[in-house]
Amino acid sequence: MKPELAILVRLQGIDLELNKIYEEKASVPKYLEDLQERLSAKESELNELNERITEIQKRKVDVEDEFELENVRFGKSQKKLSSLKTNREYQALQKEINEIKKTNTAREDEILAIMEETSSLQEEIKEKMKQVKQYRKEIKEEKKHVKELETSLDTKTAALTEERQTVSKDISPDLLAKYNFLKERRACVAVAAVTDGVCSACNMNIPPQLYNELLRDEKILTCPSCQRLIYALEVT
Repeated sequence: MKPELAILVRLQGIDLELNKIYEEKASVPKYLEDLQERLSAKESELNELNERITEIQKRKVDVEDEFELENVRFGKSQKKLSSLKTNREYQALQKEINEIKKTNTAREDEILAIMEETSSLQEEIKEKMKQVKQYRKEIKEEKKHVKELETSLDTKTAALTEERQTVSKDISPDLLAKYNFLKERRACVAVAAVTDGVCSACNMNIPPQLYNELLRDEKILTCPSCQRLIYALEVT
């Protein structure tokens, strides 16, 4: 293999490592974002539950007030019964008393239903608060993990970048420019081995004449299918 091509293979190894690090750095925040989305969802659910409790508690107070007022009216009507002179007046008032009793019974049922719903909501809120607390804990831990990982990746990136600059100095500017051009357009693989006449990058056959020329290793050649820089890899 020509010396410059060997250096390009080394450079490509560095670039593949750098690309792997960039992808890892890009994926690092994803889990944290997922956790934050779940936390936001749970906090919204918690807010809705608290709003529901506030709403039904207000309704409970209103119903209790109505119940008390009707109870007062019920007591007055009961006292008034004994002073009525006609059967017609008695029956009318008795009907009114029965309506008050019926309405207040419905109010009692509603108050009990509100109390049961409140108890159920409080249990649900308790569980949601546990979940929110757990997510907050996980997010705190994940942020720490992300920071540590990013610091580690930044250290690796700096070392590889420095190594890349050193290696690049031993490649002619024209060849390096061609390599960089291909790297950007070929998923970071600009140099490919050819085994038994097949390009390892695009899996296409190299023309026999070109393959024979490649085996002579007299100059740097490119794959006619994918335009990558190629070299012959001998199979032992």
